[in-house]
Amino acid sequence: MASYNVTITNGTGSQSMKAGTYTVSAVSAQGYDLSSLTPTSFTATTSAGTGSFTLSATGTLTFYVNETGASGGKPVTSGTIIMTDSTGTTTYGSAVNISATGEAVFDNVPFGDAESPYILYFKQLTTDDNHNIYDGVISVNMTSSTQTEYVLNSPIAEQSFTLTDANYQGLPIANAELSFVGE
Repeated sequence: MASYNVTITNGTGSQSMKAGTYTVSAVSAQGYDLSSLTPTSFTATTSAGTGSFTLSATGTLTFYVNETGASGGKPVTSGTIIMTDSTGTTTYGSAVNISATGEAVFDNVPFGDAESPYILYFKQLTTDDNHNIYDGVISVNMTSSTQTEYVLNSPIAEQSFTLTDANYQGLPIANAELSFVGE
Protein backbone atom coordinates (compact mmCIF):
# COMPACT_ATOMS: atom_id res chain seq x y z
CA MET A 1 0.00 0.00 0.00
CA ALA A 2 1.10 3.59 -0.61
CA SER A 3 2.45 5.90 2.09
CA TYR A 4 2.26 9.68 2.30
CA ASN A 5 3.80 12.46 4.36
CA VAL A 6 1.45 15.44 4.60
CA THR A 7 2.83 18.88 5.45
CA ILE A 8 0.60 20.79 7.86
CA THR A 9 0.78 24.59 7.69
CA ASN A 10 -1.23 26.75 10.09
CA GLY A 11 -3.31 23.73 11.10
CA THR A 12 -4.22 22.42 7.63
CA GLY A 13 -2.82 20.26 4.86
CA SER A 14 -4.03 18.09 1.99
CA GLN A 15 -2.85 15.17 -0.10
CA SER A 16 -4.32 13.07 -2.91
CA MET A 17 -4.46 9.51 -1.57
CA LYS A 18 -5.39 6.07 -2.86
CA ALA A 19 -8.44 4.54 -1.18
CA GLY A 20 -7.55 2.45 1.85
CA THR A 21 -7.00 2.45 5.59
CA TYR A 22 -3.84 4.09 6.89
CA THR A 23 -2.03 4.10 10.21
CA VAL A 24 -1.23 7.71 11.09
CA SER A 25 1.66 8.96 13.22
CA ALA A 26 3.03 12.42 13.92
CA VAL A 27 6.51 12.84 12.43
CA SER A 28 7.29 16.36 13.64
CA ALA A 29 5.56 19.11 15.58
CA GLN A 30 7.90 21.07 17.84
CA GLY A 31 6.51 21.66 21.32
CA TYR A 32 4.07 18.75 21.05
CA ASP A 33 4.03 15.19 22.35
CA LEU A 34 4.05 13.23 19.07
CA SER A 35 2.74 10.11 20.79
CA SER A 36 -0.44 11.97 21.82
CA LEU A 37 -1.81 11.99 18.24
CA THR A 38 -5.44 10.90 18.02
CA PRO A 39 -6.89 9.21 16.15
CA THR A 40 -4.10 7.02 14.80
CA SER A 41 -5.92 5.75 11.72
CA PHE A 42 -7.59 7.23 8.66
CA THR A 43 -9.65 5.68 5.89
CA ALA A 44 -9.40 7.32 2.47
CA THR A 45 -12.23 6.64 0.01
CA THR A 46 -12.58 7.17 -3.70
CA SER A 47 -14.31 10.49 -2.93
CA ALA A 48 -12.77 13.61 -1.37
CA GLY A 49 -12.61 13.28 2.41
CA THR A 50 -11.44 14.98 5.55
CA GLY A 51 -9.65 13.90 8.68
CA SER A 52 -9.28 15.72 11.98
CA PHE A 53 -6.44 14.94 14.36
CA THR A 54 -5.21 16.38 17.66
CA LEU A 55 -1.87 16.59 19.44
CA SER A 56 -1.12 17.68 23.02
CA ALA A 57 1.44 20.40 23.58
CA THR A 58 3.90 20.06 26.46
CA GLY A 59 4.91 23.63 27.39
CA THR A 60 4.05 25.72 30.45
CA LEU A 61 3.54 29.49 30.33
CA THR A 62 3.29 31.43 33.58
CA PHE A 63 2.01 35.00 33.65
CA TYR A 64 2.71 37.26 36.61
CA VAL A 65 0.18 40.10 36.58
CA ASN A 66 1.30 43.07 38.65
CA GLU A 67 1.61 46.86 38.91
CA THR A 68 4.95 47.12 37.09
CA GLY A 69 4.73 44.51 34.35
CA ALA A 70 8.15 43.30 35.55
CA SER A 71 9.61 41.14 38.28
CA GLY A 72 8.87 42.30 41.81
CA GLY A 73 5.77 44.41 41.20
CA LYS A 74 2.78 44.37 43.56
CA PRO A 75 0.53 41.56 42.24
CA VAL A 76 -3.13 41.79 41.33
CA THR A 77 -5.19 39.43 43.48
CA SER A 78 -7.70 38.06 40.98
CA GLY A 79 -8.80 38.09 37.37
CA THR A 80 -8.76 35.94 34.23
CA ILE A 81 -6.71 35.56 31.05
CA ILE A 82 -7.63 33.55 27.94
CA MET A 83 -5.70 32.39 24.85
CA THR A 84 -6.88 34.12 21.64
CA ASP A 85 -5.99 34.76 18.04
CA SER A 86 -3.80 37.74 17.14
CA THR A 87 -6.81 40.09 17.14
CA GLY A 88 -8.16 38.94 20.50
CA THR A 89 -11.56 38.03 19.02
CA THR A 90 -11.35 34.23 18.69
CA THR A 91 -10.68 32.41 21.96
CA TYR A 92 -9.08 29.01 22.48
CA GLY A 93 -9.84 26.88 25.53
CA SER A 94 -11.02 28.21 28.86
CA ALA A 95 -9.97 31.32 30.75
CA VAL A 96 -7.29 30.79 33.42
CA ASN A 97 -7.74 32.41 36.83
CA ILE A 98 -5.16 34.80 38.21
CA SER A 99 -4.25 33.67 41.73
CA ALA A 100 -4.02 35.84 44.85
CA THR A 101 -0.28 36.12 44.13
CA GLY A 102 -0.86 37.42 40.58
CA GLU A 103 -0.01 34.15 38.86
CA ALA A 104 -1.87 32.60 35.89
CA VAL A 105 -0.47 29.30 34.59
CA PHE A 106 -1.24 27.90 31.14
CA ASP A 107 -0.26 24.24 30.89
CA ASN A 108 0.09 22.23 27.67
CA VAL A 109 0.99 25.18 25.43
CA PRO A 110 3.06 24.78 22.26
CA PHE A 111 6.60 26.13 22.08
CA GLY A 112 9.41 26.54 19.60
CA ASP A 113 12.98 27.69 19.99
CA ALA A 114 14.94 30.92 19.60
CA GLU A 115 15.10 30.52 15.81
CA SER A 116 11.45 29.50 15.36
CA PRO A 117 9.37 30.67 18.33
CA TYR A 118 5.75 29.62 18.61
CA ILE A 119 3.73 32.84 18.83
CA LEU A 120 0.76 32.73 21.20
CA TYR A 121 -1.76 35.47 21.95
CA PHE A 122 -3.75 36.18 25.10
CA LYS A 123 -6.30 38.68 26.35
CA GLN A 124 -6.97 39.65 29.93
CA LEU A 125 -10.70 39.46 30.60
CA THR A 126 -10.93 40.62 34.23
CA THR A 127 -8.79 42.00 37.04
CA ASP A 128 -9.30 42.84 40.71
CA ASP A 129 -11.08 45.98 41.93
CA ASN A 130 -7.83 47.88 42.57
CA HIS A 131 -6.25 47.65 39.11
CA ASN A 132 -6.87 48.55 35.50
CA ILE A 133 -7.11 45.65 33.08
CA TYR A 134 -4.38 45.18 30.46
CA ASP A 135 -5.84 46.76 27.34
CA GLY A 136 -4.91 44.88 24.18
CA VAL A 137 -3.64 41.52 23.04
CA ILE A 138 -0.64 40.02 24.85
CA SER A 139 1.81 38.47 22.36
CA VAL A 140 4.19 35.79 23.64
CA ASN A 141 7.06 34.21 21.69
CA MET A 142 7.33 30.76 23.28
CA THR A 143 10.98 29.77 22.83
CA SER A 144 11.25 27.08 25.51
CA SER A 145 9.13 24.49 27.25
CA THR A 146 8.81 26.64 30.38
CA GLN A 147 8.48 30.39 30.16
CA THR A 148 7.50 33.33 32.39
CA GLU A 149 5.94 36.60 31.21
CA TYR A 150 4.80 39.72 33.08
CA VAL A 151 1.59 41.66 32.48
CA LEU A 152 1.07 45.28 33.59
CA ASN A 153 -2.12 46.13 35.50
CA SER A 154 -1.66 49.70 36.69
CA PRO A 155 -3.35 50.71 39.94
CA ILE A 156 -6.68 52.46 39.51
CA ALA A 157 -6.32 56.23 39.86
CA GLU A 158 -8.32 58.27 42.31
CA GLN A 159 -10.71 60.67 40.63
CA SER A 160 -11.82 63.90 42.36
CA PHE A 161 -15.12 65.69 41.80
CA THR A 162 -16.81 68.92 42.71
CA LEU A 163 -20.54 69.48 42.90
CA THR A 164 -21.82 73.02 42.97
CA ASP A 165 -25.17 74.75 42.78
CA ALA A 166 -26.27 75.43 39.17
CA ASN A 167 -27.90 78.76 40.11
CA TYR A 168 -25.31 80.18 42.47
CA GLN A 169 -21.91 79.82 40.85
CA GLY A 170 -19.31 78.28 43.17
CA LEU A 171 -21.73 77.42 46.01
CA PRO A 172 -20.70 73.90 47.08
CA ILE A 173 -23.42 71.30 47.62
CA ALA A 174 -23.12 70.33 51.30
CA ASN A 175 -24.29 66.71 51.17
CA ALA A 176 -24.97 64.64 48.06
CA GLU A 177 -24.11 61.38 46.37
CA LEU A 178 -23.34 60.75 42.68
CA SER A 179 -23.65 57.37 40.97
CA PHE A 180 -21.28 56.42 38.14
CA VAL A 181 -22.21 53.36 36.07
CA GLY A 182 -19.66 51.98 33.62
CA GLU A 183 -20.56 51.47 29.99
